[in-house]
Amino acid sequence: MLIPPVVLLDSFVAMVMFSIGLRVRGGDLFAVLGDRRLLVRTLLVNCLVIPAIGFVLVRIFPLTPDARIGILLLAAIPGTPIALQFTRRAMTRLAFAASMTFVLSVVSLAMVPLAIEIMPEIAEHDERPLILLVTNIVFYIALPLVLGLWAGRSMPRVAGKLALPLGILASLTFVFLMWETRLVRREAFQTIRGGGSVAAMAILLLLSMAIGWMIGGPDSESRRVVATATSMRSVVVVLYVARYCFPATMVYMVPIVYLSLMVPTNMVFHLAYTGWHKWRSAAT
Repeated sequence: MLIPPVVLLDSFVAMVMFSIGLRVRGGDLFAVLGDRRLLVRTLLVNCLVIPAIGFVLVRIFPLTPDARIGILLLAAIPGTPIALQFTRRAMTRLAFAASMTFVLSVVSLAMVPLAIEIMPEIAEHDERPLILLVTNIVFYIALPLVLGLWAGRSMPRVAGKLALPLGILASLTFVFLMWETRLVRREAFQTIRGGGSVAAMAILLLLSMAIGWMIGGPDSESRRVVATATSMRSVVVVLYVARYCFPATMVYMVPIVYLSLMVPTNMVFHLAYTGWHKWRSAAT
């Protein structure tokens, strides 16, 4: 690989959060968090309902032990910044998209040790996944967002010119990330398939998206953001957990396969939403 995928992902997230900071105000971010009903619904779904669905799925399908653990971890840990590739398209809900990413990422701090604690005895307790998660939240989500807010307030003219090029560069970085990981994702599919593993992940993805849409608030743009943020589980954190807490297993293959499912599914979802929205606007 020309560039390590983690570097590409971190760069993508930092650029998106900085560009969002350039275009929104700090008050907008806090106003989003003021909608307590939506916030509580989102947290309940991501921390209770989706994990419960994962638990049911691993009981229904005859999965291998490694696939079972991987799917339970995916269901338990929300909040991937990868969702920003799609949620930032909701231009009228940029502040909401940024806040949702930050909140769910912080929530995953509590969910990671809880998920590990209830896993089988083969789990090795290791603090490195939590340390890496805290580092990512601080340096690639919070800090770029704060810097973007500062730049947008201090240099509004420059900020206006930077937002679009940064958005384009972030999209190109994401495309390159998917290209660089194509062989790894193909290998993961070949390794993990069987026993209904892929079907179980697909059902988890689609149900999470549908539930996110249903609870996502009064307008379609908010529903769009919550649907994507809920369905795109924290594959990077699960990968860290698999690497450090479940060594010498194939658990790490599960989040790689889920990544291959959630990106094209959400791409189709957002393309369909955009087409539906344009058709509806033209009809009225």
